[in-house]
Amino acid sequence: MNKLIAIAALLLVAPVVASAQNADHTYRFEVYGYGATTSMGAAGGAGAEVFAYEGLGVGGEFEGTSMPIGDRSGNSIIDKIAEIRVSANGYYGLPSTNKNKFEPFVTGGVTRFNNPNIGGSAVGGNLGCGANVWLAKHVALRLEFRATHGGRSLSAGNFYPITYAAPENVASFRIGVTYR
Repeated sequence: MNKLIAIAALLLVAPVVASAQNADHTYRFEVYGYGATTSMGAAGGAGAEVFAYEGLGVGGEFEGTSMPIGDRSGNSIIDKIAEIRVSANGYYGLPSTNKNKFEPFVTGGVTRFNNPNIGGSAVGGNLGCGANVWLAKHVALRLEFRATHGGRSLSAGNFYPITYAAPENVASFRIGVTYR
């Protein structure tokens, strides 16, 4: 009889101590896309972030930019040229839950600049901050400021005195969509 009373008491107390469902589901993976205006031109890209613990995570992104090219005197010879940037970043943001509508974050990492038209590449770093404003359960407006530093000058050919400098200091404002 004592066993039966102990089991009944345990069954009555267990639901109070351990909740079966948690309304604040913590998401572990988010993807995003964005358009940006930079100090050098326009850009667009996409990325993903994987969260490891309490808002800490890692991510990567791919960005395409258009930017002016000039000769040594600063005059533009070729109007725009595509540049491809690939970044690996660390990330910290408020833990993502269903209750948070405004989630600020900071991010930073390593960026590789590639210019397919010239064939050169360079490595630099990036640092950014922003916020996701959740409009629905799975969709947010992403606002971000990102600063990129690093690079080197590359020669564009023998016929024209064109040089291309992978951005040494580029600031960009990004607006996009995050999906979780």
